[in-house]
Amino acid sequence: METIDQVNLNRHNQQQSSEDTSLNEGANETKASKRNKGYDLSDVRYFTERNADIDYKILLALYEHRALTAAQLKRGWFPTLHENSIRNRTKTLAERRILTVNVKAGIKTRPIKMYSLSAFGLRIVTENILQVMEYVPLLDERKEHYTIDDLKVRSQHYHHFKLQEWVIGIRATWPELFHCEWRRFPFLDELENAIRVKPDWLFLEGDEETLSLTRDHSTNNPLLYPFLYRKSMFKHSSFSPTLCLECDRGTMSRTELVEKWEGYRSLPNKYKAQAIAVFYNNKNNSDMRHRLIRDTLRHAFELDVIGNEVHLFQGDEHLTQRAASLYFERGKELLKDEEMTDEKELITLIEAYDRSLERVEVSLLDVPKTVQHLHLPVSPDSIIAKQQESTSLQFVFFALPGWVNPIIKIQSIKRWLKEGHLSQFSDIKYILLYPDKSFLEDIRPMDEDVYYVSYQEIKENKAWGTAHQEQRRHRQVKWLEVLL
Repeated sequence: METIDQVNLNRHNQQQSSEDTSLNEGANETKASKRNKGYDLSDVRYFTERNADIDYKILLALYEHRALTAAQLKRGWFPTLHENSIRNRTKTLAERRILTVNVKAGIKTRPIKMYSLSAFGLRIVTENILQVMEYVPLLDERKEHYTIDDLKVRSQHYHHFKLQEWVIGIRATWPELFHCEWRRFPFLDELENAIRVKPDWLFLEGDEETLSLTRDHSTNNPLLYPFLYRKSMFKHSSFSPTLCLECDRGTMSRTELVEKWEGYRSLPNKYKAQAIAVFYNNKNNSDMRHRLIRDTLRHAFELDVIGNEVHLFQGDEHLTQRAASLYFERGKELLKDEEMTDEKELITLIEAYDRSLERVEVSLLDVPKTVQHLHLPVSPDSIIAKQQESTSLQFVFFALPGWVNPIIKIQSIKRWLKEGHLSQFSDIKYILLYPDKSFLEDIRPMDEDVYYVSYQEIKENKAWGTAHQEQRRHRQVKWLEVLL
């Protein structure tokens, strides 16, 4: 039986223990509340304002592109800064809950972090950067900015990552280009339900007024705002698509691909881009997939290519990026300033080749007259005639890596000849003339009767005539050097 003193002692110990526990809980609450103060919107806003030159660029980039890695942010917006500096800054912004982080495995050999805007980050974008009214669904009829739901990447992180790698590769070289996702396309609301196909990304040309506004301040870009708000605030701005971009995931069948490209052709004129780039990066059966894509492009766009109405770029990320870069660099004239297009120089090389042959006449024909005389369905870039026992023709097409147009033209004229045309010529050669030996890295058709010529090589030899032919035996490729 406990005595009175023991009971009092036990009560004292319980009270002391209870007080210690409450003190510890109070200390923990104090630490937590102190830590959470760093996430108050006012503190977050001040935190980004102090480093606005970097933070505002990061936030606006994520608002445009939805999700990016630190490496992509560095390439596209901070070329002079070290990648670790950008990585540390994005990490700090994520700790402050301005950004959200999605760690994705399988995109590279190791998991990578893709950053997106949080609700806090989006509010800073709308209030501090864009300076528009925050959208409340139940109160506002129209949006002045895109919402968190609009900016989410839903279950296609690998596709989005690869797409942004391509887009930022171009943007890093041409930061003044207008570009956006299809759903941010300026005229989308008019025929949205009637459009059968929607590209992954668009590059657009803006009118002079829009260019002037954007040069004054980057937030004057109408593509940053939803359509209805853009329509009221930028009444005189206009855009026209110049390049559509597709990142192929390798899941669509031949029929589905053809339907997709036919959907492009059926777009209204103001939606049609003057160039289409399709890239595929999966290394498994990549050549087969590339050829399948090119064949479906030929099936859909053959007439447009023959009429020089569209440029088609296809290959892996690097091939299509290089071709698209030339397209923008040369003002959409891909062959501008290429030495191999100099007709006088080509005539000189052919005359030197003619002198090297005995009792054989080689000449460069007038292309328009020859096309009209022979009723050719395609206009080659050059036509070379070789007189021997019978007349021989060489159809020459200028080519660049990743550019599908000349290959489609060759396949078109070959199919036309198989129907029995030009039977008076016993020897017809199809020649792709590249600036150098870059044809070795291009995606090539399976046709063994196509010859590849390097202009740099024939210029060094000071005569036309040297070509390369690809022979395939038992899945092995062998290059032969031949005389035309």
